[in-house]
Amino acid sequence: MERTRVAIVGGGPAGYVAARRLGQLGVEAVLIERAQLGGTCLNEGCIPTKALYAATSPLGHRETFARMGISLSPEVDVDRLRAWRAEIVAGLRGGVAKLLAKAGVEVLSGEASLVGPGRLRVRTPSGEEGISAEAVVLATGSSPIALPGLPFDGERVWSSSDALLLPRIPERLVVIGGGVIGLELGTVYRRLGSAVVVVEALDRLLPGVGVSRRGEALLRRALTAQGIELRLGARAEGLTADGVTIRTAQGREELSADAILVAVGRRPRLDGLGLEAVGAKGERGFVVTDAAFAAAPGVYAIGDVRGGWLLAHKASHEGLLLADRLAAELTSSSPSAEVSEEAVPQAIFTQPEVALVGIPVDEAAARGLAVGRFPLAALGRAWAQGETEGHFQIVADGEGRLVGAEIVGPHASDLIAEAALAISARLTAHDLARAVHAHPTFPEGLWEAALALLGRPLHSG
Repeated sequence: MERTRVAIVGGGPAGYVAARRLGQLGVEAVLIERAQLGGTCLNEGCIPTKALYAATSPLGHRETFARMGISLSPEVDVDRLRAWRAEIVAGLRGGVAKLLAKAGVEVLSGEASLVGPGRLRVRTPSGEEGISAEAVVLATGSSPIALPGLPFDGERVWSSSDALLLPRIPERLVVIGGGVIGLELGTVYRRLGSAVVVVEALDRLLPGVGVSRRGEALLRRALTAQGIELRLGARAEGLTADGVTIRTAQGREELSADAILVAVGRRPRLDGLGLEAVGAKGERGFVVTDAAFAAAPGVYAIGDVRGGWLLAHKASHEGLLLADRLAAELTSSSPSAEVSEEAVPQAIFTQPEVALVGIPVDEAAARGLAVGRFPLAALGRAWAQGETEGHFQIVADGEGRLVGAEIVGPHASDLIAEAALAISARLTAHDLARAVHAHPTFPEGLWEAALALLGRPLHSG
């Protein structure tokens, strides 16, 4: 039986980051991955989605350029686009392997399960072997949720993983789920020429994300203007010969579809992990942990398997925190500080982009907290770029400290970093207003929102 100090199950953004950091700290670690390094995010999630989002961006801005006097007539070579996406993923995956090797991390290909405290059984392509470790870290990520009556087959019914392989550009694509994944992939396929219908059971888009009603309404208008049909308050029931049946308040209806993308969420990969062998517990499908990520003596869980926001950057941050803590326990050094989930930003790659961090704006307003707003239509850079749909909203507590932000508009996924830093550093609206922001740029919108919150708006109000 191989012995190591830390065994990590899962090579995604939580697991490989923890392994890399442990290696840097001189702690022996073995990383066990059943599929490919990088996990869902790199191979069939964040990276390929954003690669396709970027590749199709010109297709989504043809009308904007036309207003500027520039006519675009792009042609899509799906085979080359598919190959480019695969090249990006393979290159980054190779980079992860090099980083782990440089840190001295052993990577073992196989499927692991707990058989007792500090003991793992790993089924590899060549057989089976055992690993003994002082600490075991579970970081197995999550998988797309299937719906009854709509099982994934990769042909008619797609998971998000299927859709990212670009099997074809369907003439009519029905997306089940108006959350982050459904809207992002719906945006990409609409740009590629598919007629897209989004079916969402609730009465709003991005349920559970925390986007304000103002932001959700803006996004709804923008998607509709792009030709994406939104069917809210509708539930998918099952396949038909020509598409899918849905049920609305008006009754049952059939939607024709060449392909159906089911994007109703993800669930942790816990099957076969052997949690019962170490006394670890599950709750609502997630591994129960304490604040130090411990699920049982010597067993820890990070990333999607422990719940919270199922975000790659949150998973990576947990990997760093746990690695530092384990190194401290094993080498008598000092661990790093905790991460506050309130400071974890979210970014949704639609058109326009949506990003938020901290206390949701509507919740803050209901609690009587101060909210500063600035419309994108009042920003010079937005006019120069021809994209004026959107807003900046920031929230401050009773002492003026920033505790929340929402941005809807171009580059929102990048702009939210300033707000996240301000919240983490406990900066005030005065601090943000004092910082000089280059002109003309999009970050000025946050500065303007801070001025508005302080009651001295400059270019609005």
